[in-house]
Amino acid sequence: MIYIVTRHEGAVLWLRSKGYVGSILPHLEREQIAGGNTYIGVLPIPMVKAILDAGSRFLLLVLPDMAFSQRGASMTPAEMDLAGAHLVEVKGIELAPLKRAVVFGGTDGHGATMTVISERNLEKEGYEVTRVCELKQLKMGSNLGKNDLPEDCGTRFPEYFWGFTFLNYDFSGLRAGDIVVVVDIPLPIRVNLDFSAADEAIEKIGELREKGIRVVLIDHHKRAITHYGKAIEKGAEVTFSLGAEQYCHYGAPDAYSRFWGTLGAICDRDPSMLPVEADEMEPFEERERYAAWIDLKKRDLPFLLETIRNDARESLTCPEATLRPPASEVEKNVTVVKRLTENSGYKELDAACACNDTPYGVGITHDCSAILVINYWKKLRPEEKNRIPALPVALRLAQHRERFGHDTALTIKLGSPDCKEAEAQMDEIVKTLNSTRIKRDTLPENREDAIDYIASAFSDVPTPYFLTMHGWSHIETVLDSARILGMISGLTADEQTLLDWAALCHDLGNGAVAYRDTYGLIVADDDDGAEAREKHELYTVQILTEWNKMGVFRDIISEDDLRIISDLCYRHRKMSVLPKDPGASKLCSLLRVADALDKTRNRARYNDNGEPYSWVKEKLPAESIKHWEAQRAIDAIRLHIEKDRIVFEFLVTDEENSTFIIDDFEKELAPLGNTIPAWSIRITPVPE
Repeated sequence: MIYIVTRHEGAVLWLRSKGYVGSILPHLEREQIAGGNTYIGVLPIPMVKAILDAGSRFLLLVLPDMAFSQRGASMTPAEMDLAGAHLVEVKGIELAPLKRAVVFGGTDGHGATMTVISERNLEKEGYEVTRVCELKQLKMGSNLGKNDLPEDCGTRFPEYFWGFTFLNYDFSGLRAGDIVVVVDIPLPIRVNLDFSAADEAIEKIGELREKGIRVVLIDHHKRAITHYGKAIEKGAEVTFSLGAEQYCHYGAPDAYSRFWGTLGAICDRDPSMLPVEADEMEPFEERERYAAWIDLKKRDLPFLLETIRNDARESLTCPEATLRPPASEVEKNVTVVKRLTENSGYKELDAACACNDTPYGVGITHDCSAILVINYWKKLRPEEKNRIPALPVALRLAQHRERFGHDTALTIKLGSPDCKEAEAQMDEIVKTLNSTRIKRDTLPENREDAIDYIASAFSDVPTPYFLTMHGWSHIETVLDSARILGMISGLTADEQTLLDWAALCHDLGNGAVAYRDTYGLIVADDDDGAEAREKHELYTVQILTEWNKMGVFRDIISEDDLRIISDLCYRHRKMSVLPKDPGASKLCSLLRVADALDKTRNRARYNDNGEPYSWVKEKLPAESIKHWEAQRAIDAIRLHIEKDRIVFEFLVTDEENSTFIIDDFEKELAPLGNTIPAWSIRITPVPE
């Protein structure tokens, strides 16, 4: 057990690099340190482990003279080694126990980077960290039982990790105050196993919490979320990263985590990483090459993890990191790959879509056990010629029950490996993805049609150029946040459905100018969108009323539910009075928070016409510039959720500019009282 006995930052960093922390400085006088009568001998660093194994607990760091100088305060761990830093035993000092942490992490490029960033941040807090991030080849199948797979299934497949690796892991070395962190491995729906891995894992989480061990789950998977509410009830802490996937890790960001986190987010096809301005293009191309290298090297996961841990950026220059696109065909909006290479998955589909410039990609796995479906990630934002990007595959293919993944990348599992069946199902999926958005003169027949109808309505709305994104991209983001907030708030399925519809419809009134004549809305003839924006909640209710008369929601949303949804939309702005009914008040509060959470840089990089901020700024009024600049100063928002409290963490690059949005967000929360758990706001600076 090694403890720090110097105030010098260099010494602190050196010991942390060895995995030890603490302080006994208050127990020692300077004369004791310098006098030598408390030493039993000078120890070279390689002998430290032998001393620890022999039972010695009290060690003192001794630095050469140069390390006690001003220079020593800023020495790196490597420089400390070269300078001859060593350790000696000290007698008679009572020390605090060592803190321990276990970090489980996903094995793709994003998971690997987030895992190592979390590991390093835990070490900064004084934890001795055990990292568990392992790729294992396992058999796939249906209704697999507990005897069909090994106790340790690695961390690649969420269902297998939670159902086997996590349940069987030996946590006996942990005690109260220690911590378990799970990064980028979502609690899964039941797909391959004959038991619910998530439910059993949550019981295990409860057991750990009863022993005083913290359990922190860190995720970003938006609508593909399950069971987190139950985990929170059992005492887990859950962190969601909104606005940018590069912050899906434990601890505060720094220059190191921003570099590797950005590459991890590109590996995960995060649209917030895509370049918008001309000066962003070249740096992005370089980062994309680096991310391709990470994707290539994840096959040698131990090497990749150590490369990231050691910040070995020189390794990223490898020229071989180019994924060859597979043979493919194009059917309208869809790139079709008849057979994907083993272990290539979504990345190979993405490469094929890039060649064909299609918004969707579909492919059959090499063994015909599943069909993979993606949105091409570079087609996930509005463009001048395509203001409404292709709907996420999770929405377009909602009728497929045997599916898992997230919004823009799905795996549709087949009952058994069957190439003919796979090809037949793929043909149906391609037809669905190529189906024209429902026309204005055609009424929806089901939920998916109704969502298409709403999305197409936004394509008719000439959103004022001076607004940050208020079109369909904003609606999808609010829907994602509503799903997260609803899940952690313990909403019933019916309540969540109401909240989802309100999230989808709440900003329809911004299109009042376009619908003035169609629905008889009272809007000034010369309105440039400002009046519609100011009263958009009222116009939203009027549009929903007209749609209901037309039969848009017939057999999809009941009259009673539509009244509740309309009222939620009407009251979604902070100046409105919350509904008197407690249930409706809770839903309205969650809608307001979900709407307010879309206030990050990604929303203010361009407007709904696809025009970048540098173009728009030239013609913006001063008040609009204030809004844009404030949002651009917020890189992301992380939600830290416990059973009875939520911390909203704003990750900011410009604290002064961000104040306007954060103050406004606080006003949004202030009147919500006990409708949401006790909340607080944390502002974390992010290095440029």
